[in-house]
Amino acid sequence: MDHQARTISPHPDIPITVGTELLLELVDLKLKMRGELAGGEHRRYLIVKLPDEDLGFSVDSLKGSKMILRYLFKGSIYGFKSEVVTTLASPSKLAFVAYPEKVEEFKVRNTPRYECILPGSVELGDETVEIVVIDISTKGCRAIINTGELRDRDKSLGALDIGKGLVVTVQLPGAEEKLRFQGEVKNLSRDSERAVVGLLFKEADNKSEGKLSSFLTLISAVKPRE
Repeated sequence: MDHQARTISPHPDIPITVGTELLLELVDLKLKMRGELAGGEHRRYLIVKLPDEDLGFSVDSLKGSKMILRYLFKGSIYGFKSEVVTTLASPSKLAFVAYPEKVEEFKVRNTPRYECILPGSVELGDETVEIVVIDISTKGCRAIINTGELRDRDKSLGALDIGKGLVVTVQLPGAEEKLRFQGEVKNLSRDSERAVVGLLFKEADNKSEGKLSSFLTLISAVKPRE
């Protein structure tokens, strides 16, 4: 696995999209929490959505404080230091942070993923929900889940969070039998209608592993690696 860091500077075009989940380190308060990129203005500032629950401190108290932001994007972990310029407490808790002068990139994926469009399903609570797998490797996959039509939305979404286990099935082209994997959620972003989830495969039967490996060997010659 490649742990080498690469510095992107000065004033980089940050590889990130709105809705990306962030790990926030509040340096002065010695706290870590999750957030989400809500927007920003290129090379001026980024807007970070803070958790909705009670933070235990006033959002306004973050003004001028140091913050370290980290996130996962296409197989790499990115991180940068910034400072909170201003905040909003309503209608959502938002922190406006200075655009970074440099960004550190750490490669973390040691197996290539291949772009694809494969149907599948995932078990969320008592529901089996259809998904579309958009990239896959022998170690994991990334999938889009339609959450807008869940029967019991609160219960099902409660099963969809970082670190939680999910049972996933994937349908390969021309195959009658679906592959079945036990996965762990490693990356997650979502809105009111869908979720994009990155899964690390934890368990699979030998047949599923073998069929997936054969499929990836076949497409590796024609599909670009991510």
